[in-house]
Amino acid sequence: MNKSIFFLLVFLNASSIPKEKVSTSKTDQPNILFIMADDLNDFVGVMDTYSMVQTPNLDKLASQATIFSNPHSNAPVCAPSRASLFSGIYPHHSVKYGFGNWRKNEVLSNSKTIMEQLRDHGYATAGVGKLMHNPWKPAWDEYGLKQDYTPIAFSGTKKVGHPSVPDPYRNLDPLDASFARLSDVPVIEADGEVPGHSGWDSFPYHKTFHYVKEQERDRLPDERTADWAIDKLEQWEKGNLKKTFFLGVGFIRPHTPLVVPDYYFNKFPIDKIILPLHLNGDEEYCHFEKNYLPGKSKGRKHFDALMASFENEEVALKTYLQAYHASIAFMDDQVGSVLQKLEETSFIENTIVVFTSYHGYTLGEQRNLFKNNLWESSTRIPLIIKDLKRRNQQWSDEAVSLIDLYPTFCDFAKIPGHNRKNEKGRALDGKSLVPLINGENTNERSALSVVMQGDANKLHFSLRTQSWRYIQYANGKEELYNHQVDFFEQKNVIEKREYLIVKKRI
Repeated sequence: MNKSIFFLLVFLNASSIPKEKVSTSKTDQPNILFIMADDLNDFVGVMDTYSMVQTPNLDKLASQATIFSNPHSNAPVCAPSRASLFSGIYPHHSVKYGFGNWRKNEVLSNSKTIMEQLRDHGYATAGVGKLMHNPWKPAWDEYGLKQDYTPIAFSGTKKVGHPSVPDPYRNLDPLDASFARLSDVPVIEADGEVPGHSGWDSFPYHKTFHYVKEQERDRLPDERTADWAIDKLEQWEKGNLKKTFFLGVGFIRPHTPLVVPDYYFNKFPIDKIILPLHLNGDEEYCHFEKNYLPGKSKGRKHFDALMASFENEEVALKTYLQAYHASIAFMDDQVGSVLQKLEETSFIENTIVVFTSYHGYTLGEQRNLFKNNLWESSTRIPLIIKDLKRRNQQWSDEAVSLIDLYPTFCDFAKIPGHNRKNEKGRALDGKSLVPLINGENTNERSALSVVMQGDANKLHFSLRTQSWRYIQYANGKEELYNHQVDFFEQKNVIEKREYLIVKKRI
């Protein structure tokens, strides 16, 4: 391991395994409502990153909460990010970088998830939707609907790209490369061995998604996830729940396929969309793509295919951004329905609300269209925490990450952070965010992120501080960005002599 990586990775000593549980009375514990979106970057209205965003429900939540302006994913791709968040263990400590079942990872399977930890200390736990890849129901008291990315086009035998999406983009993975209005019901013609199919498909359940018009259709997966969470809150209140609760709600959108009702597309007419200025930057100063030579990263493949599918780059990006924005607005309404139900219950006076996303999404920056890179667009996420003790909006600009949520939940619940089931488990890596919520700012925190290069087992690391991002790639190349003057990471200053001291300090 070279010196730069050595200093990047701050290994925490494993704590001793507790010999007994610590009981806590209900009056000492708040309820926790934990809501997560997927593939949502910092396009949330209150974060003021991009003026086209429409998220009134999240903005309302933020008006009474702590907004973290510099939060990041520790592994900006779905499965490892979720495994790290719910275990409280860094990916490079669990060696969980890919999409295999986290239950087969020795470190993770021998460490308590946050829902197990809370349940062991008196909480009723329930989850619904997309929370962890390979969800493990025994970790919860109750688990509702499983993750469901549909609706999607179907050939009669398999998922396919939506016919309204032009080639060659349509011919990429149909899950990643589909976007359409819900009213644009796909019709796949029979062709040789392909039987054909008319209508949207709900592939996890192997049935046709019923759609006639907006007032006559099946509920979309995220709508059903919100319905389940609302019903659970109602059941708990009517049943006079004797425990405090931890309710996890995982929404899919704006993860692809970007298919939502027309109402949300109509909010963002293509001719009104303004492309972010930072998309015009030159990606040649970046070293990410050079690690994939002679091939291309998935993000570059997707970007090139999208550009080749439309008359020019402006039309391509505006068309995609319309679907992405529509999906965010749709997700925001689902969040709003759950929060509205919470406000209608007696739980509102004793419930902490946390909203975030597993990672961001690069939308053309550095000519990439995906996640799983180490730039701001991919690692930066929204993080909003409404604490019972602080009802006014406040901001924290310290660098924090999803690894900090596990100890934060333990801190709120007033329970210990001893998460190891046995000697094979690993102690928590993060730091509680409660001190920052209470007004403490040290400017000494940092956010560590890691990605693995395809199946090559090559690792790239990034360290984000309050003012800087340092990246080191598997091939030894480096990037350094000064966020005091370069928020969109347009200029890699690693070769400038005046910044050598910054690299050493980081």
